[in-house]
This record gives sequence, C-alpha cells and structure tokens, in this order.
Amino acid sequence: MRACLRLISLLLLFFPQPSLASKIAQTEIADSVVTDSVEIRQFNLLLQVRGEELSGIFVMQLMPQEKVIGTLINEFGMTAFDFEYNDGDTDLSNLPAFLDHWFIRRILEGDLSFFFSHLRMQQDVEKRSRLLTFLSNGDIILWNKKFKIKYTFTPIIEEE
Repeated sequence: MRACLRLISLLLLFFPQPSLASKIAQTEIADSVVTDSVEIRQFNLLLQVRGEELSGIFVMQLMPQEKVIGTLINEFGMTAFDFEYNDGDTDLSNLPAFLDHWFIRRILEGDLSFFFSHLRMQQDVEKRSRLLTFLSNGDIILWNKKFKIKYTFTPIIEEE
C-alpha cells in the first residue's frame, strides 16, 4: 500500500497539474533534500479528529526568510489543499467543498502556522491549546487539544 502511495505521489509530482505540487517537484524527493538554500520535505500525514482519520502525503518546500509552500495529496492522488506560510501567517487554497468553511479553514491555518513557526527549531513546544512533539524516530506530532485534532507527520525516506 505504501509503495503504491509513494509511486502515485511521485507520478503526481513529476507531471504537470494545477496545484503547487508541480512547482515543488523540481528535485528528487526524499525525507529532506537541500538545494540552493531550499529544503524539500515529504511526510505521510495522518490527521485524526474525534475518531475519524484522513491520511495523505504532505509535501513542503522550506525557503529562506521563514517561507514555506506545499500541498497535501490524499491516497487517491487528488490535491486535498495547497498552503503557503509567510511571516507567521498560513493561507490555504484549493480546498474541497467539505473543508472550505471559515471555521475549518481557521483551525487548519492556525495549526499549520504553529507547526511551521516551530518546525526549524526541532524542539518540543506547548502554547495555549497546541502541542508540538518531535519523536526520536523522526515522527512529528501536532496536537490541537481544544478541538481534539492530532496530526502525525511521518517522514518518507526513499529506499535504495
């Protein structure tokens, strides 16, 4: 199953599509690729909300000056949403109708802003109702305690 997901994600990244994934796919994707001060990371994302789960591949490009762009692609190869983080603010685009509501958008943008603002430090952080934990196996867990949302980011490491 994971092999199929990786194949689908790589195919989607290397062929043109109307999302940010095509912009990010300029280099070979691994857990972390650094080229010209731009770092590309790819994770399996498991999003758990009150017993329900959503999973997909989370691809992001970390650029200088605390800017991040990326996309979340579901198991079927469809873009769940695109994001852009700049100066502490996250903007979501291309959301499907079931996610495109002001309250859902606000929660996702807040959680992702918290995630990106502390990602480069690689240290556990807890502020207000959010907790970010970096595990020794490379997993990153973001927990929104107020809305009981758990994001589990598992790095995708290419096998040779």
